[in-house]
Amino acid sequence: MKYIISTILLLITINYTNAQTEILKDNGSWFTLTNKVKVSEKFYITNVTQQRRVNFLKNTQAFLLSPSINYQLTKNVSFGVGYMHYTYFTNGVSHASIKKDESRFFQDLVVNSKLEIFKISNRFRFEERVIDVINTSVTPNIIDGSKYVNRFRYRVQATTNLFKLKNEKYILGKLSNEIRIRFAGGGINEPDFDQNNFAALIGYKLLPNSTIWMGYGRYYFKKNAALYISNNILHLNLSYNFDLTKRT
Repeated sequence: MKYIISTILLLITINYTNAQTEILKDNGSWFTLTNKVKVSEKFYITNVTQQRRVNFLKNTQAFLLSPSINYQLTKNVSFGVGYMHYTYFTNGVSHASIKKDESRFFQDLVVNSKLEIFKISNRFRFEERVIDVINTSVTPNIIDGSKYVNRFRYRVQATTNLFKLKNEKYILGKLSNEIRIRFAGGGINEPDFDQNNFAALIGYKLLPNSTIWMGYGRYYFKKNAALYISNNILHLNLSYNFDLTKRT
């Protein structure tokens, strides 16, 4: 239901855009490594490392590193805090003129549930972002200070076993959609659609604590009032988890 609601909100937002809005299309590939380290019955640490490429595999568009610490409040509810360092490179259909960096501080609330054969994960995230500002009035362009903005993100994921293999393992399936809302200035006023990320993936459990995922994604974001970017993505994700509470 929440996936349907977020999709409807996205369509409504797009329909409000001016008829003269320009959409630039790109093709890319995102390579993601996710680690989860369980340090106690309640606390766990995660880290996401991701390289984003455009022109399919040709050029690096962005690189991010995002560690966080999380607390398992109940079986199905957890919350956490974390940091992300994000580097933008000068590649893509609408890129910055020079390389720039961004620091993000975020707070997460994750609520898990089950619906028939699907495991459902809802993640609510609030971000405080400090982004380099490029001075384009001088040549060559330079970084001249930074700006502070906030953003809210809601992601829903549904995973299930698709079918069983002869080795008794399963091919897994995952659908994910995330909508992002940015706010004007440094507060939480004037909410505006920022991005929508959709992904459809198939997975295979390599080891009891490791899974590989591959599939298609569509990354759609608002550059400004008259320009949207649509990026078709090849996803390749590897997760590897550690449980330090089981050490002997």
